[in-house]
Amino acid sequence: MADYLSIARRALERPSESSQQAVLEDVLKGFAIELWSDTAGTLFIVADEDDAKRLVEPRGTVYTASELRRVIQIKDPAIVFEIHEWKRKFNGSVRK
Repeated sequence: MADYLSIARRALERPSESSQQAVLEDVLKGFAIELWSDTAGTLFIVADEDDAKRLVEPRGTVYTASELRRVIQIKDPAIVFEIHEWKRKFNGSVRK
């Protein structure tokens, strides 16, 4: 007979952050998601630096999953927009 209490506990556990990160990269690997904003223009989301290089778009318009995680922690939309503008202007990347 199954141990229903342990099954329920496992179902209610929150996945660790590292497993959540791996899931995002796994889903995006080999693909790019293109987003359009009237304010920010076009941007792409990819799994990692390898996918960013293969995309053949200016690096300033491409966000890797790890860059996206850093930017979405910022609550102020004006600051996010400013980061996007700097990234686009200098064809850069977001890092710690």
